[in-house]
Amino acid sequence: MRKLYNDILTFGNETVFGEHIAVCEGAAVMLHRLVKGNREYQIADQNPSMMTQNRRTYMAELGQTPCAVVVCCADSRVPAEHIFHAGLGELFVIRNAGNVMGTYDLGSIEYAVEHLNVQLVLIMGHTNCGAVGSAMMNEVWSGALAEVLKEVGLAIGDERDPREAERKNLIHSMKRLGESEILRELHQEGKVEFAGAIYDIRTGKVEFLGENGEE
Repeated sequence: MRKLYNDILTFGNETVFGEHIAVCEGAAVMLHRLVKGNREYQIADQNPSMMTQNRRTYMAELGQTPCAVVVCCADSRVPAEHIFHAGLGELFVIRNAGNVMGTYDLGSIEYAVEHLNVQLVLIMGHTNCGAVGSAMMNEVWSGALAEVLKEVGLAIGDERDPREAERKNLIHSMKRLGESEILRELHQEGKVEFAGAIYDIRTGKVEFLGENGEE
């Protein structure tokens, strides 16, 4: 099991920065929390996490201590907290159409890692992504959405296989993390590691990139 987590984090770190500094023990622990939560989600019919007034009061008074950052699509079929059987205050979730990575997203991640001491950043795409599908079809949209599809189009190029396009879009977002000098420094100090995943909206399973030894 430990090798599985190392493979996932190695893939993530090398995708983001081209190197893997395996000194952040907390990242592996948090990754185990996400893997375990997703397995429970796939066989459950409700989220058992505590969502009580006592919990809200506790966090309001003592602040938040999320176990991971999850960047995912705004698609309503991709509710990160449920997917990982998480509750209030457990995940620092950043969502936008196509799980693209821009300045505001990078800034939010930097805040979580630098100020909330989050040690794991997960970028998660999903199957049947509307943004990826629109980019593949070269659909023309107006307004700010056009910029989203431009970014996705840059990621997937001429790819016409939906699953591979979703993967390329995910990889592109992961590589954009490498533009942050703050994240690079924190990674080199052994304070944060990275992972990538694809969520299957039909089965509920999260497939972590690197878990099958892919290159």
